[in-house]
Amino acid sequence: MERNPLELHRAYKRVFATPDGETIMKDLEKRGCFLGSTFSAEPGRTLVNEGRRSLVLHVKHMCDETNFIQKEN
Repeated sequence: MERNPLELHRAYKRVFATPDGETIMKDLEKRGCFLGSTFSAEPGRTLVNEGRRSLVLHVKHMCDETNFIQKEN
């Protein structure tokens, strides 16, 4: 069941606006190298870290109300 984009944004916002959602976001930021470097000398680790960071950025984008505005043609 696919939701329209606006409803999907609202669902992310509802989930991550709760105390549990805020706790989870902090954990994702920590594990996802959100505020730190993604570089690693270990082969492949930088790519994994960038993937994690990308997911955190996506969730934050979906929770940001300014991204809810639907553009007119």
